[in-house]
Amino acid sequence: MSRMSLVVLAVLAAVWWVVGNLERALPPERVVIQAGPAGGSFDKHARRYAEYLIRKGLRAEVRNQDDSLKIIDRLDDASTGVQIGFTAQRVVPREHSHVNSAGVVELQPLFLFVRKAATGPATLAGLAGRKLVMPPQNSITAKVAQEVLGLYGVTPGNAAFAFVPLEAGVRALQRGEHDAGFFVLAPDNAFVQELVSDPQIETYPVDDSTGIARHLDYLKPSVLVRGAFDLKAPLPPRDVALVSATVNVVVREDIHPAVLYALLQAMADVHKGQTLVSDAGEFPRQAGAALPVHPHALEWAKTGTPWLFAKLPPAVAGVIDAYWAPLLALAALVSAFGSFQSLNGAIDNAVLAAAVGWLGWVYRRIARGGQPGWATRTLFRLVEPLIVQQPPGESARDRLERLRPHM
Repeated sequence: MSRMSLVVLAVLAAVWWVVGNLERALPPERVVIQAGPAGGSFDKHARRYAEYLIRKGLRAEVRNQDDSLKIIDRLDDASTGVQIGFTAQRVVPREHSHVNSAGVVELQPLFLFVRKAATGPATLAGLAGRKLVMPPQNSITAKVAQEVLGLYGVTPGNAAFAFVPLEAGVRALQRGEHDAGFFVLAPDNAFVQELVSDPQIETYPVDDSTGIARHLDYLKPSVLVRGAFDLKAPLPPRDVALVSATVNVVVREDIHPAVLYALLQAMADVHKGQTLVSDAGEFPRQAGAALPVHPHALEWAKTGTPWLFAKLPPAVAGVIDAYWAPLLALAALVSAFGSFQSLNGAIDNAVLAAAVGWLGWVYRRIARGGQPGWATRTLFRLVEPLIVQQPPGESARDRLERLRPHM
């Protein structure tokens, strides 16, 4: 087969590959962020992230669910379309192989609010026999609260547990239908501030917070200082020891780079300041992430958003990022083909470069579990004679030999 024919075949193969993978190069038509219940802290953060993504030219949607413990399961299932979510519970990485962490963004305390009409227990063990309210069973609050109470021997067998939606639980506690309520929320959440200000309710100090954190390693001790909400009152009237969950923003491993870079910048903007239980600059961070950190997030922490994604629209940046290498090879081939007679050596080099690049792409695809189709095998047989001519030890020959068993 002539060199000219090989050039034409290589050009056609490159065009075929570009067109076939264009959908993956473009950002998704809609970015879905899975949050917890409406009015909760995850919901608040998700909507701020969505606003930032929209300003970057992406379409974003926030979905709510009361069973916040199961948010990560939506990311595991590609059919849901969810790309971004939250965790604040213990996570086993091997059970969520398609999900990565984008970073740790805050501490959310486990607030225990007790009716003043009820005698405050000396320790959490004193909640046995009381009526306790918290969000639904598959919520992060219910998981954390039951694990903490379990350390003190308080269970549904010796206390009355009520699992209701977030706002309904807050209102029921205010009406006096329960003795105490548990809520995992950021301190600036509207429900927290409402309960802290309620004269019939007090914020219970978890004095064993450090000990609890030693038993439950995904929790950390924290302190809500005296006057954090109001120095004049003051509210709270004294320092309140708390135990807090570390919140991770989690993403699918195949999230589009344009979406991830925009999300990382949104996280930095939303969480860089101080909160009532953390200092400025403490978050977001990657240390202590519940899952492996996404490779692009690791790079972003060192060098920031790449120029392409910082300056260009997401679709344009995505296409260039995905295709710049094969497009350069294609341009070289077209240029060589246009001056074939006078640039015979350039054509040889261009054809070889295109062939080596194509072999590398095929090898990576097979390594990820893909199988070569009829077109790939045919093109391999056409390229093989050209590569065999290269001296032993050349990269082209090496790649050819690694691929031969799969063809």
